[in-house]
Amino acid sequence: MTATPALDPVHREAAVEWFIRLQGEPEVEDWTAFQAWLEADERHRLAYDEVEATWLDLDETDETPAAEPAPQTVVPFRKPSRRPPAWTWGVAALTAAAAVVTLAVLPTLTAPQTQTFTTAKGEVRDITLADGSRLSLSSDTRLEVRLARKQRDVVLARGEASFDVARDESRPFTVQAGDRDVRVLGTEFNILRSDQTLAVTVRRGVVRVSDAGQADVHQLTYGDQLLHRVGESRSTVRKVQPDRAFAWKKGRLTYENAPLSEVVADLNRYVPTPIRVDPGAIQVKVSGVLLIDKEAAMLRHLELFAPVTAENTGTEIVLKARAPSY
Repeated sequence: MTATPALDPVHREAAVEWFIRLQGEPEVEDWTAFQAWLEADERHRLAYDEVEATWLDLDETDETPAAEPAPQTVVPFRKPSRRPPAWTWGVAALTAAAAVVTLAVLPTLTAPQTQTFTTAKGEVRDITLADGSRLSLSSDTRLEVRLARKQRDVVLARGEASFDVARDESRPFTVQAGDRDVRVLGTEFNILRSDQTLAVTVRRGVVRVSDAGQADVHQLTYGDQLLHRVGESRSTVRKVQPDRAFAWKKGRLTYENAPLSEVVADLNRYVPTPIRVDPGAIQVKVSGVLLIDKEAAMLRHLELFAPVTAENTGTEIVLKARAPSY
């Protein structure tokens, strides 16, 4: 039987310093250096585990009964092969950790906060959470993440995101989008929130979508897509090829007999100039694949496979029905 390496204050101090350093959004170089430190000595791993476990114990202790529910704690990012929580630390804790070589520094931590992730137009961003779940944010997207010991909560304020959720039966993963809650344990799905519409597409596992009052509940599996308009009491579910909903991750927008207004809603998340549909083109349907590119290129491609023309007025782009040629 192999003996557990003895820990000393130097290892604990280094672990505390790494714990602090890996807050917010560390650079790739930080993760690389941390991984090298972690693998250099078994005592490094044990010290880090001790720091992490101590903070989790403190978090659990703070969950005392009260008249009003206490705010849940947040655990945002993770490192590549391990899972450090990423809390917001107070200035006092940062100062003390540099000098103190024991775990007594941990009680001075401030309460963690919800972490917000955003993308600009044309930007795509991949995020790995502390629980191992992987999120991809499409263009012009904003979401908030709050990971606690008993619940994993995300709010999709706008845009589109795909979720590959690490299974954890003790902590359901819930995404709030508009007036609908998407609840899972471990699965892969995509959510598009555009204007007042919502589309939830499942590629793996089981997804439960409901309203706040549980009056409209749907259980989705592979190939199911739920469509919902915010404010309406009911949603509809249809069968689709789920890979099409995830095509944006490969730089493509795929449509099959889609209303031109739906295509324009997508384009407006990628291009800088506002686009609108002329009333005369409202009935146009679109089938084809648009490559995510610069504004001019995307409009040219749209004109190639849809009977529309794009007119730039200087302040906006108007899509008009193309006159038939005889």
